[in-house]
Amino acid sequence: MAFTVSKPDRSTTVLTPAQASRAFSWTRFLILLALLLIQVGTVTGVLWANRRGGEAVVQAQARQSLQQLVRVTGDNARAYLQTAVQIVRITTTMIASGQTNTADSGALGLTFGTLLEATPQLDAVLLGQPDGRFVFVRRDGTGRYFKVIEPVPQRCTTITYLDAAGRVTSQTTPADSYDPRTRPWYMLATSRPGQMVWTAPYVFASSQLPGITVAAAQQGLDGRLMVVGVDMQLSGLTHMLEQVKFTPRGRAFITDTDGNAIAASRAWPRKIQGRVPALTEVGDPALHALLDGGGLPRLEGEEGLSSEVTRRYLVGTEPYAAVLRRVEVQPGISWVVGVYAPESDFTGELNGVFQQHLIIIAVMAVLSALIAWPLAFSATQPFAALQRQATTDALTGLRNRASLLAQLSEDLRRKATNPHAGELGVVILDLDGFKAVNDTYGHAVGDEVLHAVGASLLSAARVGDTLGRLGGDEFALIVHGATREAVRLRVEGIMQAIVRRPMTVNDVPHQLGATAGLVFYDQTVAAPSKLEEIEEASHLLLLRADTALLRGKKREKGRVWLADELGGPTLL
Repeated sequence: MAFTVSKPDRSTTVLTPAQASRAFSWTRFLILLALLLIQVGTVTGVLWANRRGGEAVVQAQARQSLQQLVRVTGDNARAYLQTAVQIVRITTTMIASGQTNTADSGALGLTFGTLLEATPQLDAVLLGQPDGRFVFVRRDGTGRYFKVIEPVPQRCTTITYLDAAGRVTSQTTPADSYDPRTRPWYMLATSRPGQMVWTAPYVFASSQLPGITVAAAQQGLDGRLMVVGVDMQLSGLTHMLEQVKFTPRGRAFITDTDGNAIAASRAWPRKIQGRVPALTEVGDPALHALLDGGGLPRLEGEEGLSSEVTRRYLVGTEPYAAVLRRVEVQPGISWVVGVYAPESDFTGELNGVFQQHLIIIAVMAVLSALIAWPLAFSATQPFAALQRQATTDALTGLRNRASLLAQLSEDLRRKATNPHAGELGVVILDLDGFKAVNDTYGHAVGDEVLHAVGASLLSAARVGDTLGRLGGDEFALIVHGATREAVRLRVEGIMQAIVRRPMTVNDVPHQLGATAGLVFYDQTVAAPSKLEEIEEASHLLLLRADTALLRGKKREKGRVWLADELGGPTLL
């Protein structure tokens, strides 16, 4: 039987068994991956949507919490400061009614000490008179610091320290140039008689601590205008803010109309000694984003003295939320209370829950993979069976012509990348005496004989050899070897598997012979690189082997004929 070669049909691609195995493994993997991606994508999408909804709810709750917090803080600050106003009013009333003798420094010191004892928010109580007389009592640890300036008959300053029981622990009369009439609180109060005035935050001369003074000018029974004042340290407001429950990275702060950093719930990043700093000097980037060009919190667009604004803004790439509220601490005097915090402080618990959900998704994905892999394997089994049918000879179980050509093309492609890998031989083998078996015993027995021949050839072949049936009684081999002589000897050994023992079918032995045509891939010719060139080279090798077989059988059967020893043109 002659082997006919037609132009390769590239409308369909035939795979080698190794390629088919890789293709089906890859297909199963893609099916599994698609199932997992659909499942994970669906679950993740639902969780993400739930998380976004949860974040929106949490953010809304956070804004409400910030609004409530700033209002409570503003009310507490106003109540805290009102204590000073009340003390000033009580003292001025006592002076106006004559209940307090402003000429008796000892009595005034005792009254002021009692007020401090009853009002822990206060730091000091003072009285300044137009002749320079000054009475000042402030806290000093657990005791009191008592300062009196008497201008007549000769200016004299007396400083007395008292313990917690009111006993004098020390008393001095230092030279002191302090004049209450030159202090901001005195000048401000005397310029507005009958009104409560507030100084800007400043550092107290006696304690060197930052604070404010609330003062009022009151006319005494003698007709003279004197000023009563109360000192309040800013640390009291800071301590009040520190007691407020807030987020880890958030901050509540209080400032005045000049942008001074009056108090904060957490220490500022920078510290400035000797004066009250401005917000622009000590604030962090999150606070700076809330300030206008003048260093004041931006409250534009709001009307009224108790206006409030809610903001959502970015610090770098991190979202923040803030609430600013203007608080009227005294008619005509307003401060601003603000709170701000990164939104992640409020959504942190959601992040933890989301991470737990991701772990659950990962576990579900693993379980799904374990379940889906057998299903994907079963789903591709019919396609694997079709691939085997398309590449296997149904009678012998060997490769068919298409699969053999695909394997030869693959071997040629490897030779192109590694030309020194040894010799490649292509063999077409034809059975001698098989026609007599068919004519004598029928085609059923002939098919059994062909099956037995295929099994004998397969057992004689080595690992790396490729064996197939082209049709009828023609078989083909692709043999690799170190040298051409080694390839030829191996082909002769494979043929001996047919000759050595007869093929027995139904207890009837059938002695067969074989003739083969062998051709080698010529490594001196430029190796094909394109797919079309490789396929054409594969067909040409089979054609040359078939030509060697046909010419050799005309000379002598039962041996291996090399294409080179026969010469002549290739039969077409």
